[in-house]
Amino acid sequence: MLRLTSGSVMSRLGGGFGARGLLGSADRFLSKELKSVRTADVALSSFAFGVIQGKFKAQGGLTLLGLPVDLLAGATFHVMGLFDFTRSYSHHLHAFGDGALASFFATTGYRVGERWGQGGSLMHGLSGMFGDAKEPAGGSTIADKELASLVRAE
Repeated sequence: MLRLTSGSVMSRLGGGFGARGLLGSADRFLSKELKSVRTADVALSSFAFGVIQGKFKAQGGLTLLGLPVDLLAGATFHVMGLFDFTRSYSHHLHAFGDGALASFFATTGYRVGERWGQGGSLMHGLSGMFGDAKEPAGGSTIADKELASLVRAE
């Protein structure tokens, strides 16, 4: 009888060739590959939302329900990844959500830095964080006038 356990064929072939070693190697390889897939998901998502917001730059970016679409999509992808029926895809959903949020915050950060560079102080940059209708999308899609009217409405 051929045995594949200790003291058998596999152990005679060499200590590093055992089933545990083979499974360990496969696990390390797949872990590395999954990290590459996650990086690709994040990059693809952030690029796609950057393209979308760039296309609608003249309108102040694409919004849905008054919120920047990249911010809204990022939150939605993360919430969807929490449900049981999406368990097998949750790592992709979270990665896409991270990419959408990266697009939003990179655009917002760019806008704050741009205003900071024009005005000389960080607070000046932060004060214009929501931009106006002719500025880049992302965090700058809510016009200052809209923000002021929201504050007065309460």
